[in-house]
Amino acid sequence: MELSYDWRSFQSLFYSKKKLNSGELQQAVYLVTEGQVVVSAFSEGQDLSDWIGSTWDEVDAEFAHREVFVFDRLQVDQWMSQSVEKVHFYDQIRFIQTQSQPLRINRSRGRSQDLMARGHFLLLAVKTWWRVVFPSAYGIYICLDENPALSVLVLVKNGDVSSFHVPDLSSMIPDRRRVPSDVVKYISEGHHVPVQGLFLTSKEWAEWSERERPWALIAGALRADRTKLAPFNWGLTVLIYLRAYLGI
Repeated sequence: MELSYDWRSFQSLFYSKKKLNSGELQQAVYLVTEGQVVVSAFSEGQDLSDWIGSTWDEVDAEFAHREVFVFDRLQVDQWMSQSVEKVHFYDQIRFIQTQSQPLRINRSRGRSQDLMARGHFLLLAVKTWWRVVFPSAYGIYICLDENPALSVLVLVKNGDVSSFHVPDLSSMIPDRRRVPSDVVKYISEGHHVPVQGLFLTSKEWAEWSERERPWALIAGALRADRTKLAPFNWGLTVLIYLRAYLGI
């Protein structure tokens, strides 16, 4: 694994698991089957390993109140093999998410399948409209709760995530580590690319991450000065407001 990839921090920030209440176990059930036999079973926040070896009809009957997605094992193996052609693990995840087509969908209202392929709003923005305001190579530094330990630097090249890690600020003067503009300048100089800093609370980040289009929330946080951009970027701010209120 490349040293420039901190998978634990990346997953914690962009793919954190939703905590479920005891009365909230209504998540979709995902099955991988070989013929009629279940070889893998998953549902967010619940252990379904006891159902391996059962038929998918039995699982479906047990979870009659839930959405059930059934995937063929041969197809899953094929998607996994094709994903290996992608250079980075993040791209492999996105490939599988976008390519996966269930063999059967029971009682689906489309919601869960949309969530599977949706991806994180910020990572999708990086590959699309953020190209308008950023150069071909740049960095995004996300810092939560003013705590460098709760941060990640995402380096982007030509619209693709090229690396990500928690930057080392140990050689900075302690007082400077508390100044967002100084932190971003230090990181930018160390990686020789412009860096856009995003400083906010973990609570707001979690709320944004659960949404496909959180731009109105982001615009409100910027306006209330709860979230800070360092350096301040007029072009990015205008685009966020346009997407928030005009849907552009």
